[in-house]
Amino acid sequence: MMSIEGLYIFRRIMAIICCLFGLPGNILTIIVCIKSLCQQTIHGERKVFDLYLAEISILDTCLLLYWVIETLIHYLYSIDKSEYFSLMHISAFSCFFFYMINRLFAALCSWLITCFTLIRFLNIFRQLNTIRSNIILVTCLTLIFFTANSYLIVTLGYDREQKFHLNENFSNNSNENISKSTRCHIRDEYGDNPLTLLLNALVAGFLNLVLPSMLTLIVNIVIICYIRHIYKAQNSEQIQRRSDTNAGANYRSTSSTLLVISITYTLCYLPYCIIYLLLIQFGDTNGTLLYWSEITFILRYISHSVNFYAYIFTNYRFRRNIVLLFRYMLQTCLCLKKSKQPKQEKRSKRLLFRGYRLPSSNKSRAK
Repeated sequence: MMSIEGLYIFRRIMAIICCLFGLPGNILTIIVCIKSLCQQTIHGERKVFDLYLAEISILDTCLLLYWVIETLIHYLYSIDKSEYFSLMHISAFSCFFFYMINRLFAALCSWLITCFTLIRFLNIFRQLNTIRSNIILVTCLTLIFFTANSYLIVTLGYDREQKFHLNENFSNNSNENISKSTRCHIRDEYGDNPLTLLLNALVAGFLNLVLPSMLTLIVNIVIICYIRHIYKAQNSEQIQRRSDTNAGANYRSTSSTLLVISITYTLCYLPYCIIYLLLIQFGDTNGTLLYWSEITFILRYISHSVNFYAYIFTNYRFRRNIVLLFRYMLQTCLCLKKSKQPKQEKRSKRLLFRGYRLPSSNKSRAK
């Protein structure tokens, strides 16, 4: 089994990888999706698929950025360069704010993937995939999970302690060193409360993580069966309309993108959900479950880093938009470079004429 120091090194390596590959990919996804949202289709409708991708990418970016900053502060604390262990330990407000935001964003990201997968499947039979349904869904999910996690206002506690240490110097004079320690934790009176433990298990474990993971897995199985049925039906037909073929190809591209995203999410979140429920049910006597919970918690952030690459490999329209974005950025850089070159040439000519004297006229020579 890996040591605690090795676990910290593994966390830092994964944070660096997610920072180098996950954050730029999510930012590019947000830019491409917002650009696509500003454009209209032939029928004048906005692309709801891009809206969902933009929302998921924004949540992924926030969660990844928080985790990377948290890992950096933890490293600075380990080498005595930071006073605080994490962002939650800075103040009483940051204790509740970051705790709530982390839970809320993780739950929203999980349920947006689940709901979008389900809505995309139900959209075959009834038109549900609209901008209005997206706004209603995001608003309802935000209110539900904020209300469900509101018990943290009462149960969370923040303590700031000062510990005095006596150190002797070489002249045998005792010096007092004051070290401050802060704690963001569940209060002692609620730590062993059965109602608090039940709420924590239902909200943080079942509602935020387990239920969307299981629903996503079930919907994925149904979608795979339906896609196989579509392929068989299309292969049996000899004559098809071109519009139907394009619509089927577009649906398969979107479905394959959602399938990869949701399967990646399920594979990354399901181990953490299982370990978390085992910890709640049986506890941890020798520290094994707590150790594996930290590993599965780190691997959970892979799902927030690979969505951009899933879009690249499964969606042709997204690849085309990425190529157009890079082409536009390259053309802009070349235009800026060309616009600076004439100015530099003019400056060089002026410098040459400064040291050059015009020949004197014949009249001045005669004088």
